[in-house]
Amino acid sequence: MNHVTIKGYIARGGDVALRLLGVLFCWGLGVALAGPVWSAQILVSPAAKTATQVTISGELDLGDALTFLRKTGEMKDAVVVLQSPGGNTAAGISIGRAIRQKGFLTLVPSSANCASACALAWLGGARRFMGEGAQVGFHAAYTLSGGRARRSSSGNAALVKYVNGLDLPPQAIAYITSAPPERMYWLTLPAARAVGIEAGPYAASGIANAREQARHVPMTIQAATDYPGNDIGRLKQTTLDACLVACSAARSCKAFTFVPYRRECWLKNEIGSAEPRDGLVSGIK
Repeated sequence: MNHVTIKGYIARGGDVALRLLGVLFCWGLGVALAGPVWSAQILVSPAAKTATQVTISGELDLGDALTFLRKTGEMKDAVVVLQSPGGNTAAGISIGRAIRQKGFLTLVPSSANCASACALAWLGGARRFMGEGAQVGFHAAYTLSGGRARRSSSGNAALVKYVNGLDLPPQAIAYITSAPPERMYWLTLPAARAVGIEAGPYAASGIANAREQARHVPMTIQAATDYPGNDIGRLKQTTLDACLVACSAARSCKAFTFVPYRRECWLKNEIGSAEPRDGLVSGIK
């Protein structure tokens, strides 16, 4: 990748791109969740009446996270369709974080597999979906040494930090991080729900209407209001719509405050006391 291309990514992605470059080059090299890696295909299919579809297929490489950021930089609403055997840990985590910050939905289509690094990207969805017969697989991050897979301390530390920020219950985090490098822990939709990973069955109407359904979750929107404290997460470079979807989809989220001029969403596990604050928008369940 030449310098002109990287500068273009940074210009379009701002601070997100800079942070992503830091992640990729600090610890991404050599850390994988699958075997030999080739670049994935990332295709964008605009839709007039439904959310744009972004399809990721093939093994995830370091550069794929930057490609995803470039292709989705201006999108406000998207469904990310994932079908991949895995790839680089840093790429999967970075794509998952971008998905979460933008409030995108994620889908593994019917009879498809999404393993290791792909599964980490799928976890980032504000709402997650699985088609009939779809499987999502997890195992520990590893490096190859002498032809053998060995756990990567830095890779797994980053993995744990990532999943801890996704509002997952302890049993889900334990399941995701406990599989050894040489094995894959597969999840079907019922199994995902059993370990505490919230996901829904795929249906064309369900994906198309997911955001509209989220808006129907009983929430009271309050202009010029702040609910300080009780923060459990922050979404950056996001929208009020994505903020609403993220809080609606998270069981532990009881309220949110959206800061329009910063494009930040603060998710909260308690409602707390309201304070008047011009320019802010809050919502409570």
